[in-house]
Amino acid sequence: MGRVAVKLSDRRVFESIVDGLARAIKEKPEDVVWFFQVKELMRSMDEPMDDSEAWDAILEDNKAVEMSTGALIETARERLKKFRRIERKLKKLGVI
Repeated sequence: MGRVAVKLSDRRVFESIVDGLARAIKEKPEDVVWFFQVKELMRSMDEPMDDSEAWDAILEDNKAVEMSTGALIETARERLKKFRRIERKLKKLGVI
């Protein structure tokens, strides 16, 4: 994800909103930001991509993983559980 220049006042407003949401659902602010980043990534994956774009994305993200398959699956389970927990709380709060 690219970085965008943001005015200090806009950044403070954003941080205030994130902090408020985090307090309301009793989660860490960085987890709330992580949730919305994952949600945006999931949304972008629903958009069709032609073969050359897909191949470019695969080559660009070609990184070695230093974890076993079992460890990767366990990490994925934990992250999915965390995502669903935050999603459930935000839905209850009426944010999403």
